[in-house]
Amino acid sequence: MDKERLPRPTVEFRRELRASQDLTKYWHLFLLKNDLGKPMPWPENKVESQVLDLTDFFGKPGPIEVEIGCGKGGFLVDYTTLHPDLPFLAIENEASIAYHAASRIARRDHLPHARLVLGDAFYFLRDFLPQSCVQTFHMYFPDPWPKKRHHKFRLLKPAFLEVVRRAALPGALFHWGTDHAEYHEEASAFFAATPWLQMVDPDAPPTEGIQTNFEKKYRAQGKPIYRCVLRVQG
Repeated sequence: MDKERLPRPTVEFRRELRASQDLTKYWHLFLLKNDLGKPMPWPENKVESQVLDLTDFFGKPGPIEVEIGCGKGGFLVDYTTLHPDLPFLAIENEASIAYHAASRIARRDHLPHARLVLGDAFYFLRDFLPQSCVQTFHMYFPDPWPKKRHHKFRLLKPAFLEVVRRAALPGALFHWGTDHAEYHEEASAFFAATPWLQMVDPDAPPTEGIQTNFEKKYRAQGKPIYRCVLRVQG
């Protein structure tokens, strides 16, 4: 008889938020490593809260808005230009793309409260943002990881929605957009199975008319776009 296979334990590793040395408004969520170059686990696997002071970080208090996966910053720049007094945080996990987007907001003095973090959005939302501080989330055209064996790398999962719930104010909005039909079907199933999410608009237009760089390209190619808006219920 085969032995029952036990689940592999999850190791929690330490992370630290560091300001860029050459770009204002740009921060890096570092995975801390030891002298051997290996990630440093939290003692006893217990994660310590590293909650930001929003006034210190943004230059004014919340509530804030968050874009998850900002790419080269097309939506980030256009949206914050319309809302220059809004504390706005963009998160991007690809270093070269994040630097490009951060460079764009660093050159724009009229966007004093925009910030960009290079790193994993899951850990930033979970460990660094205060509870109940986000009034709107924007998540547009995330990497769909189209091959089935790569679906595990998709960011939008029930565990991720739970850290969204932790950071969200009651009544916060969650804007979603993708060009990938299968990913949208999976996302819609997650949304429908999440009792504290309420569908507001299942076929939403671009947010305030602003299209991301990917959306402009896909629409020009005639590809279908899937968008919706949800509300986090208190």
